[in-house]
Amino acid sequence: MRNEYSKAEESYIQARDIYSQIGYQLGVAQSFEGIGRVHAARAEYSRAEESYSEAGRIYHRIRDMRGSANILWYRGWLHRNQGQYGEAERLVVEASAIYGRLGVEQYVEDCDQFLDDIRPLID
Repeated sequence: MRNEYSKAEESYIQARDIYSQIGYQLGVAQSFEGIGRVHAARAEYSRAEESYSEAGRIYHRIRDMRGSANILWYRGWLHRNQGQYGEAERLVVEASAIYGRLGVEQYVEDCDQFLDDIRPLID
């Protein structure tokens, strides 16, 4: 499995570099998002956070609200996995609000379930 993650990371990095060369910012953001997911799967949380943050900055700059919400969702999971439930809650509440404005009800429901699961764990 470790080798598969390495291959995936390498592919995302290559894609990011190509998209960057041609100026396709959505592709760059999606590549950073993918790199973040690889790091998260490896439990490399600080590296995942860095990649997600870069993706989030790009999504925000290009006004891709769904991409921005997805990054908040992924970051919420990162913090949940580290036992940082208050920060996880904050991020997922923000993601849910964006999904709601976009009319993506299934994602709002996913956020609600996430929040129901972690709220008892918040001090």
